[in-house]
Amino acid sequence: MKAWRSLLWLLALLVATPVLGQSIMERLVTPGPLSNAHAKLESNCAACHSSFKKEAQNGKCASCHKGIAGDIASGTHFHGRFGPARGGTCKSCHSEHKGRNVRLANLNAATFNHGLSDFPLTGKHARLACTSCHRQAPHYRGAPHDCASCHGAKDPHRGQFGRNCASCHTTAGWKPATGFDHARTGFTLVGAHRSATCAACHTGGRFKGIGRTCVSCHARDDAHRGSRGTNCASCHTSTTWKSATFDHSSTGFSLIGGHAQAACAGCHGPGNANKHPGRTCIGCHARDDTHKGKNGTDCASCHNPRGWKQTSFDHEKMTGFALRGPHRTAACAACHVQPPKVAKPPVTCFGCHAKDDSHKGANGMDCARCHTVTTWKSSNFNHNTMTDFPLAGAHAKAKCEDCHMQGAPKAQISAQCGTCHAKDDVHAKRLGQDCARCHASTGWKANIRFDHDLTKFPLLGKHSALQCASCHVDRSFAAKGTACQDCHTDKHHAGTLGTPAKCRSCHNSTDWKSWSFDHDRATRFALTGKHQGLVCSACHSRPGDPAKVSTKCIDCHRRTDPHRGGFGEDCERCHVTSSFNQIIMGAQRKP
Repeated sequence: MKAWRSLLWLLALLVATPVLGQSIMERLVTPGPLSNAHAKLESNCAACHSSFKKEAQNGKCASCHKGIAGDIASGTHFHGRFGPARGGTCKSCHSEHKGRNVRLANLNAATFNHGLSDFPLTGKHARLACTSCHRQAPHYRGAPHDCASCHGAKDPHRGQFGRNCASCHTTAGWKPATGFDHARTGFTLVGAHRSATCAACHTGGRFKGIGRTCVSCHARDDAHRGSRGTNCASCHTSTTWKSATFDHSSTGFSLIGGHAQAACAGCHGPGNANKHPGRTCIGCHARDDTHKGKNGTDCASCHNPRGWKQTSFDHEKMTGFALRGPHRTAACAACHVQPPKVAKPPVTCFGCHAKDDSHKGANGMDCARCHTVTTWKSSNFNHNTMTDFPLAGAHAKAKCEDCHMQGAPKAQISAQCGTCHAKDDVHAKRLGQDCARCHASTGWKANIRFDHDLTKFPLLGKHSALQCASCHVDRSFAAKGTACQDCHTDKHHAGTLGTPAKCRSCHNSTDWKSWSFDHDRATRFALTGKHQGLVCSACHSRPGDPAKVSTKCIDCHRRTDPHRGGFGEDCERCHVTSSFNQIIMGAQRKP
């Protein structure tokens, strides 16, 4: 009992005896060096701690950090709104004595709720990096809230509209300025003016002294070059510059048909220099006359102003050759290579379409036997009734020349699949020529009649939806092996769980990522405490037999040993797996 009393007096003496600012006891029990922010307080423990009074520590923090203390008292800013900061201890978030370079505020920018601050992030602010506004971190609470503090240097108005940017702009986008009503200036934006950019009228960022007449802005756009005066609104509207309301019938030449959509310069020339152009068709359209004058100058005898290509010429009555099907829409020059007065075109199909004959004359010149004037590709030849090979499935959509490369009368095609599809045989004849044994005419890759479940490797789970070539890369369709590693290279574990990999120990064919492995029962090392939930590679990081991985703590935690080997390698003598910081002095060794 006397020995204990002596020890207590000695401890009291040590605590009360300051040496270089710290008592001997303080120097002995200090957990570690302070961070750079508090390094100057390292010799003064009392600045942050009160002996035997943990509850006084928050008050010590508040005495230095007065701004944050005020936030907590007023319920403002982050510390005043965040529950754990408002009612908990400072050290629960800001842990000290972990070294000089440790950050006291371990802020996670990805998960931080900025809504707890006095400035919720909306619009494009929500996608910005923290340093975009907080350029002098970690002084986050001192960042300004007004727009001009951040955006003043980029203000295109150069301060002409003051610093209250939010009166016109929103955080959703700098442009457009949805909050600005141009009607307040006395010039309401209507028509095309509504979609014009501000700079289109306010060049150089000038917003005062801007003219309000059309010509003040559009003088350079005046195609008339001033010949029609300066009152643009007499013909044009703000809806579109090219939409003019000028009544051309007042000139004695009404604009109808294609003339109604023609540009003024089309007849009046650039700048409307030609005020009185000719009124006859040939007067304007001589260059457009594809007949080169051979059919005369009376264009209106065939053409009309609705469209240059719309003619009133009755081909059947005037030539005896009725234009049907695509002939009705064909250009005159397609058949009349020479003017009608010089040479008349033939009236037989082959006479015009010899070059289009895909049969190269092998089927004769009577095109109408199979084809119609409706469309060249629409044939009335019935392959099902006129041959011994009915066209079914994909064959019904095939072109004649796909099979009849030399013309039907000259070459009889065999009905065997291999006759036409030898080049398409991805199996390179290794599975024989009886394609119909597995394939159907409906589609080469569709309705394949092969039951893989009858083989030694039934397709289960993810395997059932795979394409054949996913496993049979060489398309030989020979046995590839039934072990997982025969197809799946161990890229993820890279041999750290054994070679060859025993995938089935954990994985199944239902889902590669849906795996199960009972480490406690299947191994001699039960996962307890912090070991639970670790990824395999946390311990099994090197190739080799996983069963040979050491179970000693020090073999994994040597780098993180704060004692640097000073207490030996038997970590479990003091530590437990539930928490590295939880120390049980005199803990029992593992047998």
